[in-house]
Amino acid sequence: MLKPCHAGSEYLIKKALGAAQFAAGDVLWKVANIVLLAVASRVLPQEEAALVVLSQTASMILLSLGDLGFRSAGIRLIAVENEQRANVMREVFLRRLVSVLVLGLPAAMICVAMVTDNVRAFLGLALIVLAYLPYFAASDWVLLAIGRGGLAGLARAAYAVVILSLSGLAYLVGADLILFALIVACGYGVFACVSALLLKYGVKEAASLPDRPGSIAVKNELAWGASLALAIAFTLNTLFHSVEILLAGFFLGEEASAAFAAPFRLVFSIYAIGWILSQYFSPHFARYSPARGDGSRYWLIFVFGFLAFGLVAAAIAFLGAQWLVTLVYGEAFEQAGAMLRLLSPTIALDAVVACLGTLLVMQNKGKTSAVTIGLGCLASIAVFLLFKGSGLVVAVYAKYAAYITLVLGQLFCLLILGRAAPSTEQD
Repeated sequence: MLKPCHAGSEYLIKKALGAAQFAAGDVLWKVANIVLLAVASRVLPQEEAALVVLSQTASMILLSLGDLGFRSAGIRLIAVENEQRANVMREVFLRRLVSVLVLGLPAAMICVAMVTDNVRAFLGLALIVLAYLPYFAASDWVLLAIGRGGLAGLARAAYAVVILSLSGLAYLVGADLILFALIVACGYGVFACVSALLLKYGVKEAASLPDRPGSIAVKNELAWGASLALAIAFTLNTLFHSVEILLAGFFLGEEASAAFAAPFRLVFSIYAIGWILSQYFSPHFARYSPARGDGSRYWLIFVFGFLAFGLVAAAIAFLGAQWLVTLVYGEAFEQAGAMLRLLSPTIALDAVVACLGTLLVMQNKGKTSAVTIGLGCLASIAVFLLFKGSGLVVAVYAKYAAYITLVLGQLFCLLILGRAAPSTEQD
């Protein structure tokens, strides 16, 4: 009787360690990017440092859009059809590179051309955009899909070490835009190489995996048109997390928009925790289908687990709001502390959204994910139209309306998915 319990405890400990390793690697990744921008702001002229920030932001958004959601589709397919791993890896690598080169790269280059008319600055920023390309050849998503999130976190840590080391060197000896492009390229190049080596030598079954012909399900899900829904969902998700800043600028003016953006960016950095956890558990979300009798039960466990984690993070943010604002912004934004307290409960809502959204994507419901996120954005716009005379607090109301609408929409879609399972199973 003790053996099964012992085995279950070992499994939970192993999963907890893997999640912690992946989270640690991803946090290091984000810290390294912040340090890189901080160094750029100190060694480059102010206008060039601002261009680096704009270039990095635009590059990641536009290149990720150009990815067309193939990364998430690949994670799902490997999780549910592991025997097709070699075929899925080959198809996803090819399609990611083609879509990024054909769609994402031109869009990012156009954006860079729009932010500067200085030829030297354009060349430097263009090189920074190109430096992101090795990221799309990396194998970290395969490690996640096969349940080796700890190794995926190790690849991220390798990226962080390179970026932090080279950023420190740049701070000591100086650098220009070209050298910053090389730093970014080195970081992503190491990330791609380390993730490939970890997959080849760190996963025992990878080397002997047979190459099977692609199944109909794999071909259908990796069709170019099928991934468009995921690309739209990811784009809307980016808009969802910044729509109130844009609306505040439109309805209330630039000063109010900046006053809301200051505390919201602090909350947004905490939102990343939910995203990190959802990425780690995404293969599990794919495997627990509602067609199985225990699928819905596992989904509830995940949702309440994410909610509990989000509530703890929200409580910490609420209690430490004024200290955090003073640490980051000093006295620049007087309202930021109070606004951060008002926004802190959305951390728990965002954790639930990350969980439910990943569940939908991993159940091959990219269209419903796009629709629910779109409804959340519309709810935010509606609140601004109705209460724009309330001042800056309307942005907080709009954020809550967006999250509540999104959560209800996601729960409705999952409920319909669960109810449809018995008929699917009979077929």
